[in-house]
Formats: sequence, structure tokens, C-alpha cells
Amino acid sequence: MNRMVLVVDDDPTIRTILQDYLETLGFTIFHATDGHTGWEIYQRQRPCLVIADIFMPGMTGVELLEKIKSDEHPAPVVLISGVQLSDVEMQMQRERADAFLEKPYMFWQMKELIAKLLPDVNLPG
Repeated sequence: MNRMVLVVDDDPTIRTILQDYLETLGFTIFHATDGHTGWEIYQRQRPCLVIADIFMPGMTGVELLEKIKSDEHPAPVVLISGVQLSDVEMQMQRERADAFLEKPYMFWQMKELIAKLLPDVNLPG
């Protein structure tokens, strides 16, 4: 299994923080600012995991999720959002995505999700 992760978020601070953290776990990071670019990178690089913000201009994280899940060999997708979602909306996202994290989240929460979604990947510490 490759150790490439695609981070798709329109917030440059979030992208940088996630990239820095995921690199400490031994992953190579690709990032995109919107779902369209994320989809192009996904098709080209075939990452083992995608982390995408739900609300972005252009193609949303949910639309990106649907494209990835229609792929022959889809990668797990973690949706993240800083916008307060209703219980119904949150349940819908959880049912469609492999995991959901509400911003702000702690690094240990992200690491726990990665360990669950990628059991064959050996994570440090």
C-alpha cells in the first residue's frame, strides 16, 4: 500500500497543518484547494486516503466523495468541516463518508481514524 494522502481544503492554514502532521506519520502529501483539482490529483496519484473539507467553492467535498466512491478501487475518505452541521446532515455525511471529523479536532483523533481506515499502515508512536 502506498503512503500517499490527498488533502483537499480551501483553507491554506488547514492544508499546511495537516500536511505537517501527516508527514510526521510518514505520509507523502498532495493537496488541492477545491474538489475539481482534488479529483484530478486523485486520478493521477491514487492516494491511499483522502481528507476533504465538506464546504469548498466549485466542487464540494461531498461531490468529490461521490466521485471517489464511484471509482473501481476507491480510497477511504474522511470528510472534515468547521461549519456546525445539524444532526441529520451529520448522519448523512457519516453514512456516505468513511469517517467524519468536525473542526477543530485533535491530532490524536485524526491518527485514530487513519489507523482504523488503513490497518495495514504502521503508524509511529
